Amino acid sequence: MRGLVLFALCVGCAACATTDSVGRGDTRIDDGEKSDAEIKKAEKEGKCGPDGKGDVVLLDGKTGGPLTCALVTVSTVQDSCSIGSECPSDVLFQGRTNRRGQFASPRPFARVRLEAVSEGYGTGILGSASLASGKVLEVEMPPDPDEGFWLKILDTDGNYLQDLSVTFRSGDDVLAALRTNVLANVFFTQRNPFSGQEVTAEAEGYQSLKISGASDLGDDGHTLTLKKR
Repeated sequence: MRGLVLFALCVGCAACATTDSVGRGDTRIDDGEKSDAEIKKAEKEGKCGPDGKGDVVLLDGKTGGPLTCALVTVSTVQDSCSIGSECPSDVLFQGRTNRRGQFASPRPFARVRLEAVSEGYGTGILGSASLASGKVLEVEMPPDPDEGFWLKILDTDGNYLQDLSVTFRSGDDVLAALRTNVLANVFFTQRNPFSGQEVTAEAEGYQSLKISGASDLGDDGHTLTLKKR
C-alpha cells in the first residue's frame, strides 16, 4: 500500500497517456524525458546537480521518471500547518537536481512537510518527512494546473493501478481513453474535464464509477479510487 504523497521511485521512465487536442485519443507524452546525451550536455554546461546519491528525489508526474537536471526550490513547512494556509517556511534547497532527479539535503529535518516548486510544474508535496540514513525521500511533481488536469488512480487498498487502460465517457460519447503510468497517473489536456457533465470511468476488472465533480476525486481533488468487480 502506498500513501497519496509518497511515491514510487522509477528510474526507468514510462510515459502516461493523454487526450489529444480535441479531447480524444491515446497519445504518449515523452517531452518530459531527457536523453542521456541531453543529460551529459547539461552536466558539462553546469546545468545539472552533482552526481551521486541524494536524500530527496523529485519525480515527474507526467512521465513517472526522475525530474533530471531541473532548477527547483524545496522548502520545509511544519506538518501541522494545513495545506493552502499561510504557513512559515524555510528554504531547504535551491538549485538543480542531478541526472537521477536527486539532491543532497544541506541539513537534517524531521516531521516536516516538503514543498517543491519548479517551472512548468505544480507544487510537489510530501508530508511527515524525516531525513533518515540510507533512505531517499520521494516527492512527485504534478503537472502545471494551467496545462491540464491529472488523476492518480488507486484501488480501494490504496495500491497504484499502473499501466491500466481507463475510458472516460459522457453518456455514449468517449471523452478520453487513457493509460496510467508507473505513478498511476493519467493526464488530460483540458483544465476542467469533469465540469458541467457527469462522466463515467471504466476499466477492465473494476466497477464503473460516475464522476460528477471534484468532490468525487478524493480529498485532494485528483484521486480516483476503483473497486474490483
